[in-house]
Amino acid sequence: MNIDPKINEQAAAVERIHFVKTDRKVNPKKTNPFLYLPGKIPILISAPHSVRHLRHKQIKSSDEFTGSLVYLLQQVTDCHALSVTKFYGGDPNFDDPCIYKDTIKDIARKHKIKMVLDIHGAKREHDFDIDLGTMQGKSLLGREQICVWFKNKLLEEGLTAISSNFFTVVQQNTVTRFVAEKLKIPSMQLEINRKYRSPHQNGSDYFLLFRALAQAIILLDDQLI
Repeated sequence: MNIDPKINEQAAAVERIHFVKTDRKVNPKKTNPFLYLPGKIPILISAPHSVRHLRHKQIKSSDEFTGSLVYLLQQVTDCHALSVTKFYGGDPNFDDPCIYKDTIKDIARKHKIKMVLDIHGAKREHDFDIDLGTMQGKSLLGREQICVWFKNKLLEEGLTAISSNFFTVVQQNTVTRFVAEKLKIPSMQLEINRKYRSPHQNGSDYFLLFRALAQAIILLDDQLI
């Protein structure tokens, strides 16, 4: 797979253009707050916290560079990608009902999606590079091998610390839980350490992360057929 060695510079540009960090709220009935990029392979990657969001009337910070990550992964792998580009007053990883989850449902049914990867950001002080949240395996709907394939590919590509279920995705109405329980599609919540989400400061680690995720998505596509 050919990946531009300056993919980190592309990430910085995409983040600056599409994922502006602002508290200015848009009306989702008048302005679409989401960016959907269609693909050809039946895997959807999601970035619900790519900009600031509102939970319990409090504005929460964005998971910086998750939006540009799914944007560029879609360009390289030709999967489907969905992210939030505008602060609209909700939290896609908490709300029920939820217009973001409704959008995922529409995409999944129209394009026969077979897997959803929901991408989030974790703080730098965590010991893991990436944590794979699967509701203790329940979100894989009996296909635990998916997590094994994914983890092994990440390790093969150079990531060294892959944990599982550090963050709970069971109690609240996460995207991962919604996709598994309501849509009956295998799903995982990926929590990516801040170390790998600093393309403007740490281009080499960002490149390593990007290549590993791209290769893992292609592998899943081959295995899920």
